[in-house]
Amino acid sequence: MRMESVLHCAATRDCSPCVRVELQLAVLGSQEEAAGEGIRDGLEKDALQHRDDGALLSWVLLSAWTYPSSRCVAVEVQLPRGLAHPNHTVGSMRFDCFEAALRGEVHVSSYTRPRYREVLSQTHRMPDCSWPAAQGAVRLCQVPPRLQVSVGPEEAVVQVQDVPVGQNFTLWFYLNQTVGLRELSRKRVRGPQNYSLPSAQLLPCLCLQVWPEILDPPRTSLCPFSQDPAAWAQLWAQARLKLHLTGGTLSCSVWAPCAVSAELMPCWRLKRAGPCHELPHLRQALTLPLSGSASRGTGRASSESFHGFQTLQPHPNLCVQVRSAGRVRLMQCLQEGAMPGRPVDLLLMETRDPQGNVSLCAVEQGTCVPLASSACMGVGLGALEQQLQRDVQAGQCMQVWDAEGSSVGTGWACSLEKYLRARWALAWMGGLLCTCCILFLLLLKKEDLKGWLKFLKEDYSSGGVLRGRRTLILYSPDHAGFERLVSTLATALTRLQLAVSLELWSRAELCAVGPMQWLHAQRLRVLQEGGTVVLLFSRGAVARCTQWLRWTQGELLPQTDPHSAFSASLNCILPDFLAGKAGGRYLVACFEDLLRPADIPELFRSVPIFALPSQLPTFLLALAGTAVGREHRRSLKRHSLWISDSLQRAVRECQWQEPVGPCPGADRHARLQTAGPCPGADRQAQLQTAGPGSSP
Repeated sequence: MRMESVLHCAATRDCSPCVRVELQLAVLGSQEEAAGEGIRDGLEKDALQHRDDGALLSWVLLSAWTYPSSRCVAVEVQLPRGLAHPNHTVGSMRFDCFEAALRGEVHVSSYTRPRYREVLSQTHRMPDCSWPAAQGAVRLCQVPPRLQVSVGPEEAVVQVQDVPVGQNFTLWFYLNQTVGLRELSRKRVRGPQNYSLPSAQLLPCLCLQVWPEILDPPRTSLCPFSQDPAAWAQLWAQARLKLHLTGGTLSCSVWAPCAVSAELMPCWRLKRAGPCHELPHLRQALTLPLSGSASRGTGRASSESFHGFQTLQPHPNLCVQVRSAGRVRLMQCLQEGAMPGRPVDLLLMETRDPQGNVSLCAVEQGTCVPLASSACMGVGLGALEQQLQRDVQAGQCMQVWDAEGSSVGTGWACSLEKYLRARWALAWMGGLLCTCCILFLLLLKKEDLKGWLKFLKEDYSSGGVLRGRRTLILYSPDHAGFERLVSTLATALTRLQLAVSLELWSRAELCAVGPMQWLHAQRLRVLQEGGTVVLLFSRGAVARCTQWLRWTQGELLPQTDPHSAFSASLNCILPDFLAGKAGGRYLVACFEDLLRPADIPELFRSVPIFALPSQLPTFLLALAGTAVGREHRRSLKRHSLWISDSLQRAVRECQWQEPVGPCPGADRHARLQTAGPCPGADRQAQLQTAGPGSSP
């Protein structure tokens, strides 16, 4: 018996899937049996019946079962005696066909009457709508409905699209939990529709199913939030952990709306805002919701998990954490509700060696640390070991757990209040002495203090015009002295409450993501918020730009520092200048004692050029934009005087530290002839043809 999936079509585009069954037939027995002697089955009836013309006659029965229906077929088979060759195939029979549903299973059995062989039984699985033969012939597969989910800040919208005309569908919202499916709602769909889900319902286990309203329909499932960080955050925001004290025994109850694997971890917290140290060997595995209970209802209590800590004695410092994926998701302490008190006790563990000697250690971060190596709340415990031993022996410490009921030594909670009181007195005296020293130093530098206070006052008065505006400063890091000069300018602009992005201040982020990615993100943010990109030219910057602009197809690209944002910026800013889109978005500046404005390449002269520090007032006005009043102009002018003084000192220091000979950017030209090709060597060819709508 052999089966295959075929289509039964009433019209060209109105077909239904079905299973075709093909049987290979043979005559069993010797030549005498085929000639008419026959054999007998268990019912003592002739197995081979003969017609008057001598032909052999038998019945073949086919039985097909699929949910929720079954069907049987009996076929009479006649074979002329002259074609009967025992033990050889004499022909085949094909039945078209048993109807079935897409993605369904069909169980087919076949046998003869009289029974010659055992029952043939096979299971055939029907394909889904990805079957090429069904896509253009089965109505259900021609235009399947499509689910599109878009998540907003307060709700998610589910769009049901491409719904076939004249066909009804059911849209089902449910929570896919390990204990079963929990239904939320059902919607009937007759055409393209949108459904809104509030943010409180967006959980990782929220799934959708859509299916046509037909018998045994195929279903399309979608769980769009299983990997969404916001959905997981919503899950833990709805989860609950509560501690209980019943008859002096500590227990807790945990509830979560979705199936999640976690751990329960008792811990010890000294201060409200301090860390909670895990108690060793007391973790418990936790799986939510509980199997067997959540499937019988949809309320919170049905999936609540209760856990007890039999070996622990209640204490205000005790807390319980729920950890999942390596992070603490929930935590509650006895001091926060169930057992008010003052959590200032140190947790010690008493152990005994094989000789019976007793020793104490402090419980920290899930391990036991020797007192000589521990420092708790600023107190060195090594010096207090003998006092703590006496407190334990005298019964002044509270027993948290007993060694008989745990896999570790006995736990003791000892108060540190009497030891902290003396330490705080010394701390107050030290703080008072430091304050007096600072006041004395300020009096010695009274004039500098006045200038600093005046500068702060100016900062506050000018914040109205520059506050909130953004700027990105691009420069070539020729040497350390020039970088300090750039940092002096950027710091002064920051004091004017201008948001400054600078490579020198973002080295960690730049090394993590790369100069091109960092520069593109900063430039895009500055321009989107109406800010300004400042190109601060030096001899090294001029050399790099000149080499880049003179590059032609077939030559080697200039060798650049892979960690320099200025080299990467040439890929982004040159298209704007070549396309004439730099006006209003870029400013060019240089330090006049280090570089003449006339030495700046011609391409960058399409925007205003400022020589610093002489043109610092107009430079600040250009950064402030057009909305600058008379009072703000006077304030910025006063500020420019303070900034000019600091810049002049920084320029002189830069001149002293500047390397002798050509600038660091210029001496690379000699290495260009031997450098290999760089990634993106065809960038210049793209820049020459960049149009107004192009982007780097």
